[in-house]
Amino acid sequence: MPVQTSYPGVYIEERPSGVHSIAGVSTSVTAFVGAAALGDVDTPTRVFSFADYVRTFGPPLDEARPMGHAVQQFFLNGGAQAVVVRAAAGDAVAASKPLRDATPADVLTLTARGRGAWANRIGGAGVEAIVDHAGAANSDDLFNLVVSHFSVDPRTNSSVKTAEESYANLSMAPASPRYALDVVAGSTLVQPALPGPLAPGDPGSSTGGAAISAPTTIPAAARSLRVVVDYGPAIDLALFPGEAGELSKTRDEVVDELQARLTDAGVAATVEHDTGVLKIVSDATDLNSALSVTPGAAGDITQTLALGLAWGGTEVSAAAARRPAPIAAGDPAGRLEGGSDGSGVGPQDVVPASVSGGLYALGSLLFPRFNLLCLPGLTSDDVVQVGAAISYCRQERAFMLVDSPPGGFAGIPPNLGGLTALGEHAALYYPRLRLVETLPGGTTRTLSLPPCGAVAGVIARVDTARGIWKAPAGMEAGIVGVNDLTQPSDDNVSGQLNPKGINVLRVFPGAGMVVWGARTLKGDDSQTSEFKYVPVRRTTDYIASSLHLGTQFAVFEPNDPDLWGQLRLAVGTFMRGLFRQGAFQQSAKRSESDSFFVACDETVNPQAEIDLGRVNVVVGFAPLKPAEFVVVTITQISQLEA
Repeated sequence: MPVQTSYPGVYIEERPSGVHSIAGVSTSVTAFVGAAALGDVDTPTRVFSFADYVRTFGPPLDEARPMGHAVQQFFLNGGAQAVVVRAAAGDAVAASKPLRDATPADVLTLTARGRGAWANRIGGAGVEAIVDHAGAANSDDLFNLVVSHFSVDPRTNSSVKTAEESYANLSMAPASPRYALDVVAGSTLVQPALPGPLAPGDPGSSTGGAAISAPTTIPAAARSLRVVVDYGPAIDLALFPGEAGELSKTRDEVVDELQARLTDAGVAATVEHDTGVLKIVSDATDLNSALSVTPGAAGDITQTLALGLAWGGTEVSAAAARRPAPIAAGDPAGRLEGGSDGSGVGPQDVVPASVSGGLYALGSLLFPRFNLLCLPGLTSDDVVQVGAAISYCRQERAFMLVDSPPGGFAGIPPNLGGLTALGEHAALYYPRLRLVETLPGGTTRTLSLPPCGAVAGVIARVDTARGIWKAPAGMEAGIVGVNDLTQPSDDNVSGQLNPKGINVLRVFPGAGMVVWGARTLKGDDSQTSEFKYVPVRRTTDYIASSLHLGTQFAVFEPNDPDLWGQLRLAVGTFMRGLFRQGAFQQSAKRSESDSFFVACDETVNPQAEIDLGRVNVVVGFAPLKPAEFVVVTITQISQLEA
């Protein structure tokens, strides 16, 4: 808007420059979906180290459930951030335990967060609850709850407490700020629930800690108290407001005055006394029936009346009778049980046909949700599920790392079915990895593990060191953290698999184990795909995702040359930054126009497009492709020819 001038002088007007910077998206956030020892099911959880994973999902399991090992190898090989989704069998059941009151009747059910047998308190593992009344701030009304998780230390084979959550001063009254269901809802171990409607106990009341004197002396400057009824707002009351000086009142007069002040304040409560002990009772009869007396803001009279917890009084809500009874540590009454892993996690649980849960739980994250996808436990033999996962990666502009079967391929080159038709957003790696683990007592076991986690870590490391446009293969793409390959690989194996778009892991003297291939599943020489190579596909997705987020400013802006110029500037600056980093193929004269272009003008935005509400930005770039074959030609020269 133009400056409104009113007096002679200098006026300053600020105008936006119209410059919008586009930031590149992440490139190596890796999603893992599979079976885990414990934890929430179908809930994406970010982890930034293997220790984070163990705290949330427990230790690695076995080669039939290899996700824990895959995450471990991801971080060992250079990964920095992972998103983990625990899958569970459809018939898996969560462990639970109903806590009982003194009746005894079930009043609060604790169910493990995450289906499976992991929470069963058997032997040295599982989840248990401890309930305490005496340690609560009001031992007659509230309770404390401690939930602990135990596991067996593989080094000593002894039980250790791996997690503990303490919840103090809980109430079973729904209106209480410490309502058990609301407070414990934040637990990472259990989910609280009611077994059904709970019957309230006696109406809530506040009973004095001692009898008031007869007559009672009412000080001139101490006549106020504060009352909270049924967890509502605090109400300040002043007794005998029309009488000055020190007063002498009978017990009945004190009761009548207190009742009158409550009535005037609109408080539904009744005052009574038993041989001088005052008692205020809420008129409500549901679980929220409660009454609390605290000292007044100024001129407190609660000490004179012996009301409130501060002066030895007793305050009990109608929900107090529905508290769980005390449970000591190790008591079977607090041990969760009944959990079951069901029939075990299968490919249909990792990639459900219902397009809900498992892999598709990642949809709850913000875009870009993930960049790399690992499904440990699934192999190229699981054509239906892997195909669906690759389609999901195409939708999310992500890239999937596919594992070869445990026993190797039935034939070389293998028949990959329909995966090659979908494969530009995926790469297949062969063979698997061999890891020798030491168990308690010094025994060992040899595991055949999928390579996807280790390869994802290598990709993350190369992205950081060289950029997403560098092929994640070669002598610098070394794999650590494993002992060997499950099948030998050499030039002959690589020569048969590489032309078919299958990347081979190799072991070279002095270099160790390395990734020795950078083709997508579309990399078969016969397909002549423009996305034959992994870095080309990933660079394209990186640019597309970055521009998708970075050009949101243009939506609903006037579709005119000014907007086109802003888009050209923003996109061109982003592409120029990549060009200077060496992300594109360059000509001998290293001209930008030979490596990329950005078009956004009347040639791509004619009036017909403007009328449809569209603004078009055309971006082209020359991708870098890896030097897959290095050919050295040697010839001899003769001095005689000279």
